[in-house]
Amino acid sequence: MCYCRWAEWLQITLDLIQYGMTRMFLYNYLTLALCLLAISGCDPKDPVNNKLDLVNVEYTPSQEIFPNPERGFYKYSKIDLTTGTGALSANQLAAYRQNSITLLGRMIYLKKFRNTPLSQAALDEVERDFVTARNSGVKLIVRFAYSESQEEPDAPLNIIKQHLDQLKPVLEKNADVIYTVQAGFIGAWGEWYYTTNNLNTAGAQAEVIKKLLEAVPKSRTIQLRTPAYKQQYFQRNTPLTYQEAFQETDISRVGHHNDCFLASTTDYGTYKNPTVDKAFLNKECLFVPIGGETCPPTDVDPANSNKAQTEMRNLRWSYLNEDYYKPVNDAWKIDGGMNNIARELGYRFQLTSGDFSKNTKPGGKIYVRMLIKNLGYAPIYNKRWVEIILKNNKTEEKYRLRLDETEPRFWQPLATNEIIAEGGVPAEIPEGSYSVYLNLPDAAPAIYANPHYSIRLANENVWEASTGYNKVFENLTISKSSKTDNYSGSLLFEKMD
Repeated sequence: MCYCRWAEWLQITLDLIQYGMTRMFLYNYLTLALCLLAISGCDPKDPVNNKLDLVNVEYTPSQEIFPNPERGFYKYSKIDLTTGTGALSANQLAAYRQNSITLLGRMIYLKKFRNTPLSQAALDEVERDFVTARNSGVKLIVRFAYSESQEEPDAPLNIIKQHLDQLKPVLEKNADVIYTVQAGFIGAWGEWYYTTNNLNTAGAQAEVIKKLLEAVPKSRTIQLRTPAYKQQYFQRNTPLTYQEAFQETDISRVGHHNDCFLASTTDYGTYKNPTVDKAFLNKECLFVPIGGETCPPTDVDPANSNKAQTEMRNLRWSYLNEDYYKPVNDAWKIDGGMNNIARELGYRFQLTSGDFSKNTKPGGKIYVRMLIKNLGYAPIYNKRWVEIILKNNKTEEKYRLRLDETEPRFWQPLATNEIIAEGGVPAEIPEGSYSVYLNLPDAAPAIYANPHYSIRLANENVWEASTGYNKVFENLTISKSSKTDNYSGSLLFEKMD
């Protein structure tokens, strides 16, 4: 059978068009693709045509609702530093995980420090929050503020900048358990309104954004309350492009949050022009995260779950407050749409099929190809590895092949992507039966091996909770008698500790 896969080239092309590729990029891509197909035909070096002993696997979809990192409904919590209340509870966070919640909206109030530097005790409390989150297998959506009512003051700009300088080392140390940082600081609840220090000017807002981008680690995004704030700061009304995405530049690190989702025609001022702004977010939020909470509806009828799902898919939502606004959320339970929202909010990866080497020999080659679809509303946004793991079915000795060239952050909503690799096993690998796993761990070393931070696939009978691996094939035989070729490339499985 020819290995050229014209249909898959076509699907990739359609996906690129969906992601907003420039005409020149598409022209060059298609020209290269057609040339390669024309000159290669059925390449005798392709794995299928080289008559490798391959096994095809078809995977069973799962409708189960389960926890996955950096997505889904979140729980709100708050602390007012150095008041003795509000510290995170490991038991409470464990209970959240049992209910498939892996995100915590963490509001950190700095009320006692509106005119003074943060004390070491205050910084220590922030540090303890992150430690508790890490130990509990959750991540935080962080926001700092000085006021939780319209009557309370916020802080002067110089104090905000001083506090961000103080917080920078703590944020850098704990980037692994930060999902994103909402802009905060200005006005009641950090929502950039009701300021008592004249901070609702473009100049003051720009200074806060600039300082936030300096204080928050480059591997993490910040989020602004409206699309207009980002457009104003960067003096640009066009969304991020594929080429700009995930480059750790300032513009590629600014996402969006909406704290009055579906609450009015403009979502309480979130949008200046709803049609234009939503079209902007539809493309922009393929590359930066968006989420928030609902509000009491005013000039619109409460949104039913069908409207909510359509809007969240269109805008690429990753997370939503589970508790607010409760009447809106409860209505989605009543009309039967809540479970689907719980499944598809953020990303949801599902394997459709795979092809695997049936056998190899020590020092030989292994071929792996899988098709994976993102059923969710959004992609992932923080760096993550894609790894193929071999585990000896008798000794449980493990070997890893990391696919550095595979970027899962480009696995876009409703698109099918290909994971393909041909690697070599060590010459000293013991003979025996091995299982093959797909591992999608967090890239941060501190939580890389923690299964709570690995992605579970939406398939039956693949998840291994003890390791965070997804079993994709279980009968690979490694034997000296195998007729497979020796491997001479650079992609080598390495033994894991």
